[in-house]
Amino acid sequence: MADNVYDILIVGGGAAGLFAAASAPARVKGLILDKAKAPGRKLLMSGAGQCNLTHGGSIKDFVSHYGDNGSKIRTALYKFSNESVKKFFENKGIPLIEREDGKIFPRSMDAKDVLDCLIREGQKNGFSILSSCDVTEVIPGDIYTVISSKGIFKAKKLLICTGGCSYPTTGSDGRFLKVLEALDLEIIPTRPSLVPVSVEGYPYTELSGVSVKDITIEADGHKVSGDILFTHNNFSGPAVLHISRYVKPGTVIKLCYCTDRKLNEIQEELALLRKDKSSGRKEALTVLNSLFPGLPSSFIRKIFADEGFDEHRVFAEFSSKAAAAFLSRIFTDTYKVSGTSGYSTAMATAGGVSLKEISLKTGESKKYPGLYLAGEVLDVDGDTGGYNLQFAFSSGYNAINDAVGI
Repeated sequence: MADNVYDILIVGGGAAGLFAAASAPARVKGLILDKAKAPGRKLLMSGAGQCNLTHGGSIKDFVSHYGDNGSKIRTALYKFSNESVKKFFENKGIPLIEREDGKIFPRSMDAKDVLDCLIREGQKNGFSILSSCDVTEVIPGDIYTVISSKGIFKAKKLLICTGGCSYPTTGSDGRFLKVLEALDLEIIPTRPSLVPVSVEGYPYTELSGVSVKDITIEADGHKVSGDILFTHNNFSGPAVLHISRYVKPGTVIKLCYCTDRKLNEIQEELALLRKDKSSGRKEALTVLNSLFPGLPSSFIRKIFADEGFDEHRVFAEFSSKAAAAFLSRIFTDTYKVSGTSGYSTAMATAGGVSLKEISLKTGESKKYPGLYLAGEVLDVDGDTGGYNLQFAFSSGYNAINDAVGI
């Protein structure tokens, strides 16, 4: 097989690689080399096994969901949009549904149906899959040479879809970036993204499982909105996952749990309540719960206790100093990041091959004609909600269509 030249070799049997093979515009002599024992293991985990394929709405709205690099991948997303993804799967016999939150899934809510579809369509297009194949070196030339644990392979075109570092047990452990670094491709240092964030002095252990809706988090000049979930030892939930791409140990984060009202409005209302004798006789905790009906009472009670106030004391005894401390926690709860949960729980990887290295339209390397990169191996990480799979599909589709050249 060493002298057998393929039309296209795809390194990596994840979402981008499998979709590239499945969406090839013509039948080719192709091969997918995958390090894992079976392809698509991370795909099977996506959307808690239900496979959140993409998101509804206009593709124009997607750009803001990829951090600082979102504007750079606009062309790639527009060339193969969320509507294109929907049409592809529906035309291949995978009916879809869109939830109220905009997330799009296969109607079966089973990621295996998506995986089976991609493998089947890839086979129709001439691609076979070689699993447990660890690629250790790429030698560029008019014909690319790929050295692996299962032999040497040659191809006219080479598509790299090896993913990032998240969920390393699936085979996507980031080690292939060293192979690409040896080709003198610029690698942006990787870090976990879409991952829970740990902070110094985390106070909400006893609230594990409690969530707060529609908060804002600020970190390093960035601001995101969404829901937060308190866990036993860190912050989680969509807002935290989305801000995680911007944090590192030492980063200061500020959380605001009340976004529908301004601090001065609450302060004025508290002042009026102090003048009301009937309010003064009520328990302070009851009055504060009425001021923040959207916040869980257990969360209000926790902050109340943290600030050293007896929850059974009446509101008339709730001093201005105590009120200021309480409102500070509600509007500017501030912590220093100690770390994240790491790649084992991260849904995505920030960093990877710099976008400066490729054509943003096709994914082709600027240094090596015929070498393409797609998916999470690139320095692109999206928010939760189908955005990462959308980029995997868009970039894989664009690369394979340019590589086949039809």
